[in-house]
Amino acid sequence: MYNFLSFKSAPKNNPLAPEWHYVFVEQDTHNINIKSLIDFLLKKEKDILKLESVNDGFTGLGTKSLTSKHSSYNLFNFKNKEITKLKNNIIKLHKTFLDHHALPIPQHLFIKGWYNILQKGEQIKPHLHDITPDSYLGGNFSVQAKDTSTYYVCPANQINEPEVYKSLNTPGKLTLFQNCIPHYTDQNKSNIKRITIAFDLSLVRKDFFHVF
Repeated sequence: MYNFLSFKSAPKNNPLAPEWHYVFVEQDTHNINIKSLIDFLLKKEKDILKLESVNDGFTGLGTKSLTSKHSSYNLFNFKNKEITKLKNNIIKLHKTFLDHHALPIPQHLFIKGWYNILQKGEQIKPHLHDITPDSYLGGNFSVQAKDTSTYYVCPANQINEPEVYKSLNTPGKLTLFQNCIPHYTDQNKSNIKRITIAFDLSLVRKDFFHVF
């Protein structure tokens, strides 16, 4: 079951009126063993925290957070069957997304992934992944959460009356979105760790990206 979503402007009435169309999609996956994936990610946490911190990606989590290690590794290099299943789900959803919007399948596709763990009281502040000329798609996979959501903000309408889509963080939910779409989360008010996997897709090779 796919949920295709968009932020789209009304038809403009003059050449200088704003115009936009930003698209994203969600899907609930069912073939990934969530408990096994949680156990694996929690066991890897100490090793990841030893890696170099470059920045926290404007999430507000700070340079001691797991998120701040995002540029020092690629989660999709891990040898784990549940991560392999996730990668295959991303491949299928990516193709479905492009087919839905009548877009061509690229000859080359690269991926870079990392994961986030929010303790009680933490949240991810508004940020975006990429606004360069090579910006493509980003993604989010919810692993474990209680009563939190991710909020996607229309890039063209962020100030007066922001247009926001609220997506409940249910385990197994996979989201693909244009990488220029800002997003943020609720504060985690539970003692249960909020665990999500984030990733970027690219049509050009970058540091730590590998062929998809």
